[in-house]
Amino acid sequence: MNDTEQNASPSPESARLSELEFAMIVSINGFWKWVVHCAEAAGARGLSSLDVLVLHAVNQRARDKRLADICLVLNVEDSHTVAYSLKKLEEQGYVVHRQDGRDRVYASSPDGDALCLKYLEVREKTLVDSLRADETDFARLDETARSLGRMARYYSHASRAATVAKRK
Repeated sequence: MNDTEQNASPSPESARLSELEFAMIVSINGFWKWVVHCAEAAGARGLSSLDVLVLHAVNQRARDKRLADICLVLNVEDSHTVAYSLKKLEEQGYVVHRQDGRDRVYASSPDGDALCLKYLEVREKTLVDSLRADETDFARLDETARSLGRMARYYSHASRAATVAKRK
């Protein structure tokens, strides 16, 4: 072991960050599993977690969205994965598109709207009721959501900084 490896112990803050990152990994995987199972319980078959999240992003606030808008809302850099989800959702009748100049603009179809409503019903009966039974402080969930939003911004900024640093 060289001197650099011996002195490479993480700071206390880095160790705490590792704990947060592990919790996020476990949460993310649990969330993805939940999204797929909730969509299946709502009547959808064969959708990935990204497909379901793309549908919700398109359905959100009943506004038409371009591919770039959906990628931005979901913080997805690889637009090809979102484009594939949109194609799959169109084939299954959950999403429709129209041309706006060179852009395709996507909207939720009546079947997509119905699936999103059924998804919310399943979430209410299973997840929300479970959280209520556990006496979850929903105000703390608001605080957690704000913290996770800040962490997403920190990680995005650090990602860009790491990209620049690796070029030097």
